[in-house]
Amino acid sequence: MSAAGEGSGAALRLLRSVEAVARLGSAARAAGELHLSVSAVSRAVVQSEMALGVVLFDRVARGMNPTLAGTLIAARMRRALAELRSGGGVPLATRATDAMLQVLVAVAESRSEGAAASRLGVSQPAVHQSLKQLEHAAKQRLLLRTRSGTRLTDEGERVLRAAKLALSELRTGRDELAALLGSSPGRVAVGALPMTADVLVPQALSRLFAAQPGIIVTVADGTYEALLHQLRHGDLDLVVGPLRGAEAAADVAEQPLFIDRLLPVVRAQHPLVVSSGTGTGPRARGPSSLRTLLRWPWIGPLPGTPARAAFERAFVGAGLAVPVVALQANSPAVVRSVLMSGDHVAMLSPLQIRAELASGLLKLLPVVVAGTQRSIGVMQRRDSLPSAAVSSLLAELRALAGELAGSPPSGRSSGPS
Repeated sequence: MSAAGEGSGAALRLLRSVEAVARLGSAARAAGELHLSVSAVSRAVVQSEMALGVVLFDRVARGMNPTLAGTLIAARMRRALAELRSGGGVPLATRATDAMLQVLVAVAESRSEGAAASRLGVSQPAVHQSLKQLEHAAKQRLLLRTRSGTRLTDEGERVLRAAKLALSELRTGRDELAALLGSSPGRVAVGALPMTADVLVPQALSRLFAAQPGIIVTVADGTYEALLHQLRHGDLDLVVGPLRGAEAAADVAEQPLFIDRLLPVVRAQHPLVVSSGTGTGPRARGPSSLRTLLRWPWIGPLPGTPARAAFERAFVGAGLAVPVVALQANSPAVVRSVLMSGDHVAMLSPLQIRAELASGLLKLLPVVVAGTQRSIGVMQRRDSLPSAAVSSLLAELRALAGELAGSPPSGRSSGPS
């Protein structure tokens, strides 16, 4: 059985020998550790080199020294094995195959052995057999079969996460090898929270594409919880958006990029703007305090988000009760549409509405607000090892964040203190 993705490089069973030889310096020592014959280890190394299309070791009198390609592949394989050990113990790390791991992922996502078989292009009995072999290797029951489908046990969830992270490490190793050989600059999977999906991430990606033509990028959007789940399972390399700070999960490392502020926003023809005179400057003219805005309907961020916390701090800091919001929304597109079609007020980042401010469709109110600062940055798995492609995107995000943080909001001559 050949699982999806296995044909793009050396199989997991072969790379175990590559990793051991790179770490121990000889096929003989690797054979002793892996309980294989020296000829079997040597054959695995040769087959890996043929599959990857590159020399992994320099054969010398005293053993085998890894080339740069061998060092890259061995390092990623070492991390993949560590993920499997942490998720299912030593037996899983020593016995699991690519096919077993790919089948578990497919069944978990499709909730059916039949659907997984169709997705992988194999028979259902082959899928069932791989799952039984994986459960035997993990020495745990990983799946429960019910009338409504197949679901993972708690142990199955742990093994699934380990499997996805291990497969992610191997994919990254192949990408790094392709970049080394000059055949591809690599790939990046990034999650963009609503705050950053309109300006920061797209502009950083435009710069990345210009600097590294051929790079492949996948962008996912969604809620913080959904993107964090994908990050933890290796589906994403990083997530960009408002940081959680002290409330961040222990397994997530946060890297601040800049400090953002939420400011009151209305449509250009809102009574708060029009009733104060026509004015020709970039600033909306109107109320000077949050208190005068309380009689208007409000749009608020979703509960439990950094934006909602900043929203509430602004009113509490001004000695006011937090208004009841007419609409709670996480989608910038929905918020912008409601703002432009009615008399609602929202507290938004100028970056989220940069185009609307520049075109004059929306206006920032000259209201002094405090406490709406929030840190915008990058989230990664704490134990991740970024590839060169991911590091390049991080560099572009840092450079662009510095420029955006230093420029005044469009449609406003100066921000409130």
